[in-house]
Amino acid sequence: MPMRDFAAVLKQANEDFEFSREMRYYTGKLHVTIGDQAWLGVYDDGRLLSVDPSDIDPKDAAIAVSGTREQWEEMTAEHPRPFFQSLQSSSIKHGVQLSNTEQLYAYLPALNRLMQIFRRLNAQGA
Repeated sequence: MPMRDFAAVLKQANEDFEFSREMRYYTGKLHVTIGDQAWLGVYDDGRLLSVDPSDIDPKDAAIAVSGTREQWEEMTAEHPRPFFQSLQSSSIKHGVQLSNTEQLYAYLPALNRLMQIFRRLNAQGA
């Protein structure tokens, strides 16, 4: 199944009440790597300022999520297989890389909502 462009997903997520509520205080960078492509979202007090293609290295991003394209296809499937339904279990059971920062855990509800939005958009077609 074709996968949506992550920048488009993040922009769409910012229109979602639940995601916006959970990100409302975040100031920093969100780095996402899908295979050999990466994006960097920059936030200020919960507002998305920009999202652009990035180097694979997350550098100083407080929140980073990295996986192979295959892992992302599993995580964003309409009905994920066991342990692909959340970022935590995808990390523990399937090797998806998560930054080990306070910000990641503080904003985990937002990130899991982001995955739900990604799934819905993929199911609607790329």
